[in-house]
Amino acid sequence: MRLNAYISKSGYTSRRKADDLIKKGEVKINGEVLKDLSYQVKSGDKVSVNNQGISLQNQIYIMFNKPQGVTTTLKDEFASRLIMDCLPKKFKGIYPVGRLDKNSCGLIILTNDGEFCYELTHPKFEVEKEYLVRLKGELRAADCRRTEKGVMDEGDCLKVKRIRILNKGAGESVVKVIISEGKKRHLRRLFKNLGFMVIHLVRVRIGNLRLGDLAEGKYRAINPEEV
Repeated sequence: MRLNAYISKSGYTSRRKADDLIKKGEVKINGEVLKDLSYQVKSGDKVSVNNQGISLQNQIYIMFNKPQGVTTTLKDEFASRLIMDCLPKKFKGIYPVGRLDKNSCGLIILTNDGEFCYELTHPKFEVEKEYLVRLKGELRAADCRRTEKGVMDEGDCLKVKRIRILNKGAGESVVKVIISEGKKRHLRRLFKNLGFMVIHLVRVRIGNLRLGDLAEGKYRAINPEEV
């Protein structure tokens, strides 16, 4: 296995960051610094990063339906409820992939596979995320075109890949939105710029992984074929 993949699958960091560590001379093979990015780890090799021994671990992939009010970071002294508070203690060393803000709910993935995390979150892979959003106000076709063209907010270009109005009336709209990147509070900021307040936001899909009928606050393992 290539060295950066080995480091990533150990759960230490992503493959990209592993390359940086190798270049900086912070990785050792059998006690010797090695800066060869193409090195293939062999059976019996002892790998260490910053003098900390690492090894491959069983890969864990969890799909969780995050309730509203749960914070997705692992540590936050101001949060009333963290995501790991919702999962069994047996899941040690996993972390949430990407972000889903406290007031939003729906699908979030947790894993200890740094490479998998990198491929789901890096913009170059353009992994789709699908949301159902309820808005205050009646969205028009012109508004939809503006979301696809994008708006600037605090230096970020916020836009969607696709949007479809599912229902509207009585001063509200329900839309299906697909994005392939995710800035902080991406959709809330985007719709606010267009004059619409998000009432409810739920993520229902990441790539080919769908929330389906998974109940709020529940989790399930993602099987190898889905990964």
